[in-house]
Amino acid sequence: MATGRRSELAKQYVLKTWRDMTAMNVSLGTMLHNRTGSWRAIRPVYEDKIPTCQNACPVGNDIEGWLRLLEQRKYKEAYWHLKREEPFPAILGRVCFKFCENACNRSALDRNIDINDLECFLGDWVSSSEPHPLIRAGNGKTLAVVGSGPAGMSASYFARLLGFNVTIFEKYPSPGGILRVGIPAYRLPREVVDAEFLGLQGMGIELRTNTLIGRDISLRELASRFDYIFLGTGAHRSLPSGLEGDGIGDEVMSGLTLLNRVALGEKVALGRQVVVIGGGNTAIDAARSAIRLGSEVTVVYRRSEAEMPAHPEEVLSAREEGVQFRFLAAPERVIRSETGGIDTLLCCEMALGAPDESGRKQPIKKDGSSFPINAQTIVTAIGEEPDLENFDGLPLNRDRTVDVDNGLSIPFYAGWSARIYAGGDIINIPRTVAHAVASGKRAAIAIDCDRRGEDFPSALEKIKVGQGPALSFSLYMGWDDFNPSPRNNRTVVDSKLIVYDYFQKDPQLEKSVRAKSRRAVSFEPCRLPLSEKDVHFESQRCMHCGRCTHCDNCLIFCPDVSILDKSEGTSGYFIDYEYCKGCGICSTECPRQAITMVSESTDHCEEG
Repeated sequence: MATGRRSELAKQYVLKTWRDMTAMNVSLGTMLHNRTGSWRAIRPVYEDKIPTCQNACPVGNDIEGWLRLLEQRKYKEAYWHLKREEPFPAILGRVCFKFCENACNRSALDRNIDINDLECFLGDWVSSSEPHPLIRAGNGKTLAVVGSGPAGMSASYFARLLGFNVTIFEKYPSPGGILRVGIPAYRLPREVVDAEFLGLQGMGIELRTNTLIGRDISLRELASRFDYIFLGTGAHRSLPSGLEGDGIGDEVMSGLTLLNRVALGEKVALGRQVVVIGGGNTAIDAARSAIRLGSEVTVVYRRSEAEMPAHPEEVLSAREEGVQFRFLAAPERVIRSETGGIDTLLCCEMALGAPDESGRKQPIKKDGSSFPINAQTIVTAIGEEPDLENFDGLPLNRDRTVDVDNGLSIPFYAGWSARIYAGGDIINIPRTVAHAVASGKRAAIAIDCDRRGEDFPSALEKIKVGQGPALSFSLYMGWDDFNPSPRNNRTVVDSKLIVYDYFQKDPQLEKSVRAKSRRAVSFEPCRLPLSEKDVHFESQRCMHCGRCTHCDNCLIFCPDVSILDKSEGTSGYFIDYEYCKGCGICSTECPRQAITMVSESTDHCEEG
């Protein structure tokens, strides 16, 4: 919330004086007689830039844009603006690991904007059954999407907006992939996943469940029926534990197996004491699920907590719910009782050495440091890889992910009648829902470029936003933005460019979560939604980094009266370069760095 260095009364006085003198064409006492001439070396231009939140978002979500609409209580407009770039707000608002919030410039003043909660509010506010306003006519081409996880959902959504006739093939009875069988219901309720698929079907996307490629239909046959294929089958095969004496049976299972069985409603008897091996998000989800099934749970991780790949917020929630952690420890051997059941897990203490290939410190075993942990069930969550059993001959990377080009096309299948693409956990990208959604978006654009005969790398240069891999679907589609200022899509406005004097500190927003005791015995959602009052308060805290909000600071502080309102009822300003001296005060006093000083010799875009 901007407060300004001048009082509102002083601001109104300056504006009234300027308007009165302009109406009377008075030059005495003003700078209207002082034309600049040709000596100015730099000049200001208006240009909206990329906020750090959007730059950090793998999907390229235009967060500032929909937050501005949300602040105005234009919920439906905000929802559809959000869905231009990020198609599943009710899902991402719940499970995304907050890349945007971690980069929020507001943190340097008080705390970041609660973007996930606001996105979740919008996703729940507007029914996914509402007709999509941006559906275009069909382009005559067909796309088969194999796998209905976040990558497949995203590719289907954006391809449908591009006019493709899309069919999704899913091996399970219900769609969602990892969203349904890998993410526990306390993080992502199943009805939310169901609602998003109703929305996809409402867009005209066909869904075929209980269809396994390689069993019910071959990939080659699929290629003969469709113009394009997108593989988004995910990484559902757990890496082997390598534990000595782990044997076969329910006493030792993978984290994905546990999550899958719980999600499908199977009864899982874990025993009183469970040990989870691993430090990633799957390990934490498995541990928190085991707590809810009535077990005492210990997570064993071979590095320190600082090296854990799991999201810190999830680790904190696990602790609150009763999960114990044993760091710098590695499993060695399963010790079974005389009856054959597991009695204990023998572990050893570890020390951290030099960094390994991942950049994390390598764990080294301490001699003579073995110790037992009581356990009836052991859950291994040390990593997953794609299950490519039904896709013989795919080109693979060293980590057994599918080798794709810049547009996520698989060169191996270039000779087939259909062009084949891949995305999500099956390719070498970070394994998060947001990155999977981003890959589906990228593939849909690449597929459309192929359809139109356009070079994808060339198109890519036109639609990149920020300094990372994010792409703007709006730019690709040529959709207008609601802000009239020219857009600089490569420059990111970080905290060094924000004038924090114009913003006041806000109190902490009290968010509601279920009681720890209740969370630990139920798969009900942990987080409770924000109230409409809290949503309005939180959305107003956005500083709109890099974007002009028409605060009039530039107009007020200009010593040469060279910045003027464009016209009555029109947003934005006009810079009169006949009088502008290039002093830079307007740029310095712009709270959000929406004014850039450029050289007179530049061909930078400008208004006026």
